[in-house]
Amino acid sequence: MSGKIKFSLSFLLLLGNIVLAQDIYIKGVVTDNSDSRPLAFVNIITDSGTGITSDIDGKFSIPLQNHDSIIRFTYIGYNTLEYKIKSGENNLLIGLSRKSYNLEQVNIFPGENPAHRIINNVIKNRNLNDPAKLNAFTYTSYDKMTIAIKADTLMSADTAVLDTTQKKIRNFLDKQDLFLMETVTERMYKYPGLNQENVIASRVSGFKDPLVTFMLSQLQSTSFYNEQINILAKEYINPISKGSTNKYFFLLEDTLYRDNQDTVFIISFRPAKGTRFNGMKGFLHINTNKWAIEKVKAEPQNDSVNFSVRIQQAYEQVDNHWFPYQLNTDIIFNTASIVINDTTFPLVAVGKSYIKDIDLNPDLKKSDFSFNEIEVNEDAGRKKGEFWQQYRVDSLTQKNKETYRVIDSIGKAENFDKIASTFQTLISGEIPVRFINIDIDRFIHFNNYEGLYLGVGAHTNQKLSKRISFGGYWGYGFRDKAAKYGGDIQWLFHKPSASKIILNAYNKVTPSGYSNFFTQRNQVWQTDNFYEFFFTQMNKTIGGSADLSFRIKAFRDITWYAGIEAYKKYPYKDYYYNSTGNPANDITTFESGKVIAGIRFAWHERVLQTPRDSISMGSDYPVVKIKYTRGTKMFGEGSLIYNRFDLSFSYTHKTKYLGNTQINLLGGWISEDLPISELFSNRASYSQFTVFAPQSFGTMRPNEFYSDKYISLFLSHNFKNLLFGTAKFSPELILLTNIGFGSMQNTGYHHNIDFKTLEKGYYESGIMLRKIISLQIYDIGAGVLYRYGPYGFDTVSLNFAYKLSLFFTF
Repeated sequence: MSGKIKFSLSFLLLLGNIVLAQDIYIKGVVTDNSDSRPLAFVNIITDSGTGITSDIDGKFSIPLQNHDSIIRFTYIGYNTLEYKIKSGENNLLIGLSRKSYNLEQVNIFPGENPAHRIINNVIKNRNLNDPAKLNAFTYTSYDKMTIAIKADTLMSADTAVLDTTQKKIRNFLDKQDLFLMETVTERMYKYPGLNQENVIASRVSGFKDPLVTFMLSQLQSTSFYNEQINILAKEYINPISKGSTNKYFFLLEDTLYRDNQDTVFIISFRPAKGTRFNGMKGFLHINTNKWAIEKVKAEPQNDSVNFSVRIQQAYEQVDNHWFPYQLNTDIIFNTASIVINDTTFPLVAVGKSYIKDIDLNPDLKKSDFSFNEIEVNEDAGRKKGEFWQQYRVDSLTQKNKETYRVIDSIGKAENFDKIASTFQTLISGEIPVRFINIDIDRFIHFNNYEGLYLGVGAHTNQKLSKRISFGGYWGYGFRDKAAKYGGDIQWLFHKPSASKIILNAYNKVTPSGYSNFFTQRNQVWQTDNFYEFFFTQMNKTIGGSADLSFRIKAFRDITWYAGIEAYKKYPYKDYYYNSTGNPANDITTFESGKVIAGIRFAWHERVLQTPRDSISMGSDYPVVKIKYTRGTKMFGEGSLIYNRFDLSFSYTHKTKYLGNTQINLLGGWISEDLPISELFSNRASYSQFTVFAPQSFGTMRPNEFYSDKYISLFLSHNFKNLLFGTAKFSPELILLTNIGFGSMQNTGYHHNIDFKTLEKGYYESGIMLRKIISLQIYDIGAGVLYRYGPYGFDTVSLNFAYKLSLFFTF
């Protein structure tokens, strides 16, 4: 054999060995056998020792050295499966079966729980891996949610045993889902907390209003490094927060070794026996590279009566930093269901968020951030198919397309957008009817002075003009037998900064000693306004005002206010004011003018700017309001000249394992003697049996005290469900203490009125039990408050006030 032939044969043999040695990649999906649901983060190990996990959608791709390999699938709570690959086989569909029993395992460790060492390392490196500790980042998120009927038994049943109705339902579910929505959001962040999310595209089956799609981004916290994790607006203690090893039980379930020398520890967690707190159960994949979270699957330890929810998160390394790239949220609505032939099928929602175009080194400046943390672009609901293709991870399935087609046609016929518009305006206290919004708070109210009040109020909306609105109101009080009416014009001259001018004229009644802050509207479901039911002394007031409110980009957390007001005020009953002792100087009716300036400071308040309105979604930090009023000679020598300051401070402090402490502080100071109607009267809400009014003195009689300098402190601590309760009945224990001080320079200037001052200090404490009855829209509770200290009554029974609480869940 010639040398050339020998060389060629040797080359072919070498080439063949190289080809045979190359890895064969096998792809597939791992699902739950019972309902075909994809299983995230399943451990997959080959007989050669290579180990991976399925991704957040249950998909996997694993290298094999030959077609005769055996793959081992292990998953917590499921039976282990060993699968032998057949020659030429690919695109596997692997179904795992749940364990038929689940006995509580007892683990006795000779020393420290080995999982604790790993968890403590994760906690120690939290700031290193937390995306919120980065100097800056930007990314684009594509979110998708489907809502369907959970009918696993119906879908897997033999068609021969199904009746006609069941077959129709099954055929329907094969073709489409009940609901589908998609969102594309661009987010940018700059340490230590500048955040902005812009919804640039949205599509909702049956709707055109882009606000609906924003719900998806609120389902769960983006990062699993916060002290408390948000799931459907409820917060749960993070298993990797400080002190968690004393509250959670951790178990090292498995260990995976990667080709890149990293080791991944799989640790299950659940609240420890005998503990009570809002905890979660699930498992963590911890990578020894920086002791970072690689994957997490979690759900509340106790499902809600209304729904059960499960979240999943997956992280990857971007520029040597771990960053989330996919979030999944599965929700089963236990109280929202469909009944078919006496069989109840709950609704299930599946939300997926894919994070892409991640940049951890963007050149961001403070000026790059707008006034609002969340903005919905005006053209978000009008993006076409070609736009969506560049963001969708997978193309729409035929089932997705059919869902859009059918539900869009139904939504157009049934006017779903009108429903969405109505919901949005209800948040702001208005009901839209064509080109006007009807003011809900003008329909009906009640207080001890007016009695039952019935009326009507309306304003024009954006269908008439996007910048200018005008309207008015009229109403009648059946106890004071008087009509009230007024009108206003509003000009929104710069929408991003919410810059607005309001001209207002009115004939109404105003409470004596009342402190209000700017033009914020009161909604009927806001419990903080319940003390207004107890107004007893009110004054007829005729006047007008001009108010300006605006924001400045450099101080995006502050809203600025300025205004002027002129009015004529009539006394309550036969009250009169005299500071000289000369009857010729008795003042009953007086005219006054004032100039007002103030701020509202809410650091990192989440404000959602929609194409129609701005909606506050709250702040985790104190909210401070400061208002200065200067009485002027607007009406000549008879006008009241004075300086007045009003202060409001509110903050809710969340303590792990203990609940929430709410602090509300009100105070004021007036420089001169004024008629009683212009002074301060503490918020009082006493009646022996009545509704509970938060941030008010529940045992103080209305208008019992007046001051020209005062301070009121309202403290409450809600233990949530940490002390007692079950999954179905879980009342919340609230402890209350309220304290007030006040003084007045010259009490003798006020005639034909009885009142006291508060120099010695007013004290009351009490207890409330919230959620004795818990409904979907509101919850009902009960409690009692007791008055003590210098102003307590000698007759003990007079110091008690019994309360019925009412809180709206939204």
